[in-house]
Amino acid sequence: MNAAIEMHDSQILAIERAGTGLGSVFLKAYVHQTEGQPGVSPGEGGVQRVRIRVKEMTVEGEVGNLPADIYEGSIKFEQTVQDNIVPFPAAYSGPLQMTMMLSPDARVVVVGGSGISIEAEGEFRFVEHFS
Repeated sequence: MNAAIEMHDSQILAIERAGTGLGSVFLKAYVHQTEGQPGVSPGEGGVQRVRIRVKEMTVEGEVGNLPADIYEGSIKFEQTVQDNIVPFPAAYSGPLQMTMMLSPDARVVVVGGSGISIEAEGEFRFVEHFS
């Protein structure tokens, strides 16, 4: 089964950063699961708590009050941009930038780092069939 986070239908719960530079972004993510291509092929949609671990984490912009809905989001690493549909679970090495526009005031938060891992923190809870 293939899965991806639909950033624009997800919610950011928290951003935590340790003194060591390691950090995490916690999402209540809308996840699309399918035998085909996530975000395109028929499958199931649901919510799942997800942790995005970031090495050498930096945070730019005003985080503001959380939780907040994500209007749009993307992860850029090397020459690749995962725009709103982010495969998961996943791990990437090298410089990266995760950009999220948050509601209700359209503030932009940019998380940078040198590596990332995206993993489930909770169980998938079915919401709807995706066609």
